[in-house]
Amino acid sequence: MSSINNFLATMNANGGMSLANSFAVQILEEDGSPAENNIFEFLCDEAQLPNIQAASGTIEGRYTGEGQVNYPHTRVFTEVQLGFQCDANMTPLKYLNDWYGRIFNEPPAAESTTFDGTPVTPLAANRTNRLQYPKEYCRTVKIIKTEIGPDSAPLRPSVTYLLERAWPFAIDAVPLQFGSTLLTKVTCQLYYTRHTIVHNNITQSVPF
Repeated sequence: MSSINNFLATMNANGGMSLANSFAVQILEEDGSPAENNIFEFLCDEAQLPNIQAASGTIEGRYTGEGQVNYPHTRVFTEVQLGFQCDANMTPLKYLNDWYGRIFNEPPAAESTTFDGTPVTPLAANRTNRLQYPKEYCRTVKIIKTEIGPDSAPLRPSVTYLLERAWPFAIDAVPLQFGSTLLTKVTCQLYYTRHTIVHNNITQSVPF
């Protein structure tokens, strides 16, 4: 019985157990402001805290009888996946299309059709794409692991990852079908240069 009490006391002292469905995602523009009035914090329903990995080499024969020894030499950052629920205006998909279009200097065209079905005129078939400089399309993506707290601090951040110089290399197909009513979702894959990790104290109220 005492072991259960000790467990509960330890968990309560550390803010309780962590829940995987409590997090927030922000895409920050060049000036550091959240994109699209911070709508992605509410619409993002799938994210991951990035992994940590080191590329390593091997040495042998350092000491007699030691054998092969691994040593780290490079930090490795793999891609991350973000999933968004879409509002009726398809804001996440439009933003991702525009973000991707900035890379190749071909953003989506402005509205050029009407609801009655007037066809959209495609761009010239012999057009070329000029790759933009990274500063034009790289963004910072902020993934915050939060926990539900008291009314004074309803969302308490415990750890924050800042994905630096992130850009979308793939936007997954968005399935559409007749049948039961389902929310439209869009998923993107991001590369980034590296990340900064911020450890927050869950027992203190820290804004994010």
